[in-house]
Amino acid sequence: MSQYDIITNVQGTIGMILNTLAWLVILRTKSLHNTPNYLLAYLAVVDSILCCYLIVFSATNMTQLPESFIGREIYCRIGFIEFLIAYSSIYALCLVTYERYIGIVHPLHYPRMMSPKKVILIIFIASGMSFLFSTPRLFTWTASNDTCIRTDSSDTMESALFVLFLLFGYLLPILFMGWIYYKIQATLKRSAQQLQQQNVQGAALELFQARQNVISMLKIVMGALFVLWTPQSLYYIICLTEWGFFNISPGTLDVLSIVEFMHRLNSVINPIIYIFKYKKFRKGLQDMLCCCIGRPPRPDWIGVQIAMNK
Repeated sequence: MSQYDIITNVQGTIGMILNTLAWLVILRTKSLHNTPNYLLAYLAVVDSILCCYLIVFSATNMTQLPESFIGREIYCRIGFIEFLIAYSSIYALCLVTYERYIGIVHPLHYPRMMSPKKVILIIFIASGMSFLFSTPRLFTWTASNDTCIRTDSSDTMESALFVLFLLFGYLLPILFMGWIYYKIQATLKRSAQQLQQQNVQGAALELFQARQNVISMLKIVMGALFVLWTPQSLYYIICLTEWGFFNISPGTLDVLSIVEFMHRLNSVINPIIYIFKYKKFRKGLQDMLCCCIGRPPRPDWIGVQIAMNK
């Protein structure tokens, strides 16, 4: 196993543990049972699948292909999973952002536009689009004797697939989320001004602060995605010329390894962002870990004081 495979395996293992904890905490904690957190759980599940793929791929980086014809073909074409998960991950983040947009900018329409059936439908549509855009990747590689080779039209198809991903899997989602955050921030600013003018305290102020904290967390998630995905996009844009790829030299392989590591790192750090920025998530994680080791969870002292004052 090469040094790169070892790093990929460690990256996948850490990401698998963190993302599995993330969606387990959300599903186990009743206070997190709402639409935005279910969408975050969906994002964590998608990232868990990618990390599992990294573990399996790095651990089974065989020098010889499987003996069966079907095994060889599957092994040579399995790279399409990474495209599928990349699309699914960024579309899941788009869904989380859109849900917050409806909840903050159009709260009166939220029950109609974000009903459980419609949330399931948009998740299904996002998953279908991810599969549709990544399926052509299955036809760029094939098995020949004991090696994987590109198909005759793979150079052109690789270029077309990257342009497709750059447009629908990176650029348009980033612009969409940027516009959404601009509208949300403008709405929150107006709400803050109204609360200040009316000198509002209590539950309304707490709700406003909670919304700001969630949006702050989601902006960090989006910022991390932008920082970690952009180098790989720029790398392939530089490599594209005359609708084909430059021959990649050994020196550029090191750069490719770095940008791929950064791209995959995005699936590892999202749960870390939840831990540091999401108070309810921290509380749910603490309760789950305490139950696992047989210790009673720490009481919510604010809730206890409110109950005593009633």
